[in-house]
Amino acid sequence: MLAKPSGEVIREHQVSKGLSQVQLARNASVSRTVLSRLEQGKATAVQADVLDRLFDALGVQPSIGSAAPADNRRRARLEQQCKLERARSRHLRLAIELASDENLARPLVTKAKERVELWRQNKSCSPYYIDRWAKVLAQTPRDIAMDMASFGEWEDALLQNSPWSWVWT
Repeated sequence: MLAKPSGEVIREHQVSKGLSQVQLARNASVSRTVLSRLEQGKATAVQADVLDRLFDALGVQPSIGSAAPADNRRRARLEQQCKLERARSRHLRLAIELASDENLARPLVTKAKERVELWRQNKSCSPYYIDRWAKVLAQTPRDIAMDMASFGEWEDALLQNSPWSWVWT
């Protein structure tokens, strides 16, 4: 009874954390086959300690009770994660273009700088993002590309507040 919904939750958290089945199985001391069957909804009987180890390895506290609000939150988190992954992918592709063709990069960087300046004038974005993007865009196209490849702990926020959004519209 708990195997199917638990498998769905485990799969969602595994994907959101970027773990492979092998990594998660190893971290939880569970066989990959058991994990795979659980995630596919094919496990008919799973010991509670197996679920406990998987949830512990994922840092998840499962709850029993009304699932609708939790499902909605989980769905919203997954949708947000998908948006961030798309933004990350777009930025990485743009970073490759910036690093590989400086002639193409110059007008793109100029327009991105204009966007950041517009944010500053209109106070339409947090000063943190304005300052961070201004520093990034003040570099050479190759260095901009390197920064865009890894913004560190603020990456998600910077990708959501990007002066490059006009490139994809």
